[in-house]
Amino acid sequence: MFASKNSISRHREKLAKLHTKIYRKTDFFPGQREGEEVQLCIRTHWLREMQILGRFLLLAVAAPGGIFYLISSVDFPTLARLILNLLLIFYFLFAWLLTFIEFIKSEMTLLVATNERIVDITRTSLFDRQMSETNLDRIQEVSGFTHGILSALVDVGKLEILTAGSESPLVMRFVKSPQLTARKILDIQKNSQQRRRTSDFGKREGDQLHSRKGENLSQEELKKMRGDGAANNLQKRKPEKPV
Repeated sequence: MFASKNSISRHREKLAKLHTKIYRKTDFFPGQREGEEVQLCIRTHWLREMQILGRFLLLAVAAPGGIFYLISSVDFPTLARLILNLLLIFYFLFAWLLTFIEFIKSEMTLLVATNERIVDITRTSLFDRQMSETNLDRIQEVSGFTHGILSALVDVGKLEILTAGSESPLVMRFVKSPQLTARKILDIQKNSQQRRRTSDFGKREGDQLHSRKGENLSQEELKKMRGDGAANNLQKRKPEKPV
């Protein structure tokens, strides 16, 4: 039995949603709490990948190519030439492995701003990951910097978040529009504080209304009790009719 077109399209949509959820969508990250909403997700700029690629081309292609040219121009024995060629191959594979690890570290490093906290997820190695977080209320200062002509032209720089009780700020490099990103984080903090104040005010108002409602009910009960007592007293004091 062949699958229908509708089932195939549904499977494709599920796969596309799963792909965007894992890699590029900004409403999911490791360690997310229940009910926590992602407001901003910051990843490294593509300039970082270009830097890694340029380093790979310089270390793994240009340098071994020059060494191989020197080996081919000099009359080495066959065994020595074979050993040198094997060393060059191992050097190329080692450089490729280091480049792959750097690329994975850059791709899996991100900074997430939610409605409750700031989460920094840093890939320290291929299999190790470091996570640090801070509440929005503890943020004291957010700054964005650009250094150099290329960074100013591409608008890529460094983002620093200074928190209360921490001497070293939270730093993320190769951030797109660092000044604008810093302003967005401050706006998220401001909105979170306003929502908290509104919820606290509404809670206090609800408590006050509940307490006032309880007071009104007690006063009505007292009035009713007083009214019943006064009616009973009047009935007792009312003179009996003469026979």
